[in-house]
Amino acid sequence: MRTHIAEVLARESACLAVVTDRAKLADWRRRVVEELMTPSSPYVLALRQTGDLRARADFLDQWRELIAEAVDRLLKSGAPGGGLCTSHRTRQAGADAQKIAVLILAALQGGSTLSRIARDPRPLNAALDLALVPLAATKDDFLDGDREDR
Repeated sequence: MRTHIAEVLARESACLAVVTDRAKLADWRRRVVEELMTPSSPYVLALRQTGDLRARADFLDQWRELIAEAVDRLLKSGAPGGGLCTSHRTRQAGADAQKIAVLILAALQGGSTLSRIARDPRPLNAALDLALVPLAATKDDFLDGDREDR
């Protein structure tokens, strides 16, 4: 299991480091959903509820931190054309990178469990839709670029 954890963290570190706008976040999302829907993926194996509880907790903490760093970059950038929800109202509402990262990680964990059982990516996509709302330009823009699989 430690090998799968190390592989996932290495991939996520590299992939999340380049998330600087909505398009790159959407690319990351599509890749992670694909990984979580592939039964033999290191992502699926790393998220299994077996093994050392402390190692799993450390893994999730490290992944959450990688996600939080990407979210923080997105929240701070407000880059033109990025389409991020960076209005005064959103900042005032307390868009917090750590909280959003927890939401995303919870969506990945819970949504992937439901999706694997159903053999259908829709539960995972629905969970991610809700977790990514604070980063969306509008309520109907869920950063996935592919509404057909819902």
